[in-house]
Amino acid sequence: MLNIEFKSLSRKGNKHKKNEDNAINLNRLNTFNTALFLVCHGVGGYAGGDIASFKVVDKFDQRFNSIRENSHKIRDFIHHTIHDVNNEIKEYSRQNPFYPNLASTLVGLIIINDVYHAFSVGDSRVYLRDKIGFRQINEDDSLVWRRYKEGIIKKSEIIKQKDKNIITAALGFDGKITPHHYTDNVTDYFQFLLCSDGLTDFVTEGDIEKILAEDKSVHEKCNDLLNLALERGSDDDITITLIEGDNNQLNWSQ
Repeated sequence: MLNIEFKSLSRKGNKHKKNEDNAINLNRLNTFNTALFLVCHGVGGYAGGDIASFKVVDKFDQRFNSIRENSHKIRDFIHHTIHDVNNEIKEYSRQNPFYPNLASTLVGLIIINDVYHAFSVGDSRVYLRDKIGFRQINEDDSLVWRRYKEGIIKKSEIIKQKDKNIITAALGFDGKITPHHYTDNVTDYFQFLLCSDGLTDFVTEGDIEKILAEDKSVHEKCNDLLNLALERGSDDDITITLIEGDNNQLNWSQ
């Protein structure tokens, strides 16, 4: 049985006229033993990022109930939904010349019974803090991440790179979309943090871990993360979803 508390915060930055982030939290543990969380970030520099990110969360929202009917095919559900909404975004761009480069990142988390599935496209991130420690469990689709994987730079140096915002994959980009996918059992106690780069481009992983470890409510931790990003000069849209849980008893709150 899972006892989970969650909170989402989103704030428009100064880069765009609209908040180009979108997020969704669907909890059905009480009835379907399933929950879905998404954070999507409209790709910077292109018009209509808010349209692209909304299309992603809306597609997952429309199909959420099908997870219950096909719980043994979660990977297929994730990949097919991403494939379909990717095509929808590209088709929308073709039909609307004002939005020629519509695109969005995606980071998601599905918890079904006591198993989690994390998935992503782009450079939005999902972190996990549990008895093992604190770590990012997805990979960035970006130029700087490639340099990190090749050993050219350290993980802690990514935040300092001038080209850290150049991504190599997003929903709406040309070419084949291959989402990252990770699955494992949830532990007795866990924290998942889903966020857009308006947070991680300005707040170090060390500072994120310190805030998550504090003896505060989920809501207070989200506020502290948001405020620290703003103090550090974040001018981008910021979206944060924090999920905390354990295996004691079934009880949802937010």
